[in-house]
Amino acid sequence: MAEETKVEVQEGNQKPKKGGKKKLLLLLISGLLIIILAGVMVFFLTTPKGEEGKEAKRHHKETFLYTMEPVVVNLFDPTGKRYLQISLAFELGDKKLEEEIKNNEPKIKDVIISVLSSKTPEEVLQPEAKELIKNELLHKINSILGEEVVLNIYITQYIVE
Repeated sequence: MAEETKVEVQEGNQKPKKGGKKKLLLLLISGLLIIILAGVMVFFLTTPKGEEGKEAKRHHKETFLYTMEPVVVNLFDPTGKRYLQISLAFELGDKKLEEEIKNNEPKIKDVIISVLSSKTPEEVLQPEAKELIKNELLHKINSILGEEVVLNIYITQYIVE
């Protein structure tokens, strides 16, 4: 009788679970659907729509670059031996604005020299210095031109000696 009880207990432990594979398959499919839906949502939320997308494409196609000659300025240094050589390119929204930049180039160079010569060597060597200089020059150049002629400024050469 003891042997019959052991055999019954062993048979009870070996019963296959019904639906185990089906549950696993259902979880895998639902997980995959969630991942696909999340990807689709991210795609649609990050893609520009309608007029914004058209304007961004149009703005990007219609810009022109005007490159200036390098400018060398003495930095604000007690020894007077430190200088900065910088080359700039201006992004313009219209080709016609290039003529306006050429006509106002002496004013623009004056602003560039004034801004940069007031900087110390430590200020121009900081990691964020280039971005700060670009923003300051962009604001001041557009203020002397009377409107937002320059859309962006690119530094094409930056040498500190």
